[in-house]
Amino acid sequence: MIRKATNEDLTSVMRMVKRVVKVMHAHGSYQWNDSYPQTNDYQKDINREELYLYEMDSVIVGVCTISSRGHEAYDLINWTPHQKAFTLKRLAIDPSLRGKGIADQFFAFATKLALKSCVSLINTDTYNENCYAQQVFKRNGFRFVQTRKENDKAPILAYFEKVVL
Repeated sequence: MIRKATNEDLTSVMRMVKRVVKVMHAHGSYQWNDSYPQTNDYQKDINREELYLYEMDSVIVGVCTISSRGHEAYDLINWTPHQKAFTLKRLAIDPSLRGKGIADQFFAFATKLALKSCVSLINTDTYNENCYAQQVFKRNGFRFVQTRKENDKAPILAYFEKVVL
């Protein structure tokens, strides 16, 4: 079941995210680390009522932010023209349940929420090397838009979108 997160969920969310980061690092993906995402990132999402959880038997096994605000660099991306967009951020699935379709359910939920809210575009990004995330995006109807690197020290990010209206 997908529901909005509350302040009481924050400790459980962070415990799960730490497990996710450990597995990401074991697979050579360093997009997340000790400095991102942090508790205050998820707290802001909760305060904005943009953080959603996936629960199984009252246990949080997934988290995803569905925001009406994109990242700062999104103004520089060649998105399909739109009036309103949702941005998917900080999607994490408990490592013990990867491959069970939970991420797909978050994408379906975001699409239904966009249609209900008259939002015409859903966008997201990931590290260019994160092939797993890119496969999940494509499987859920997202198309590759472009890559971008903010500066010489920054990683290359891959940007994806899904037109929903």
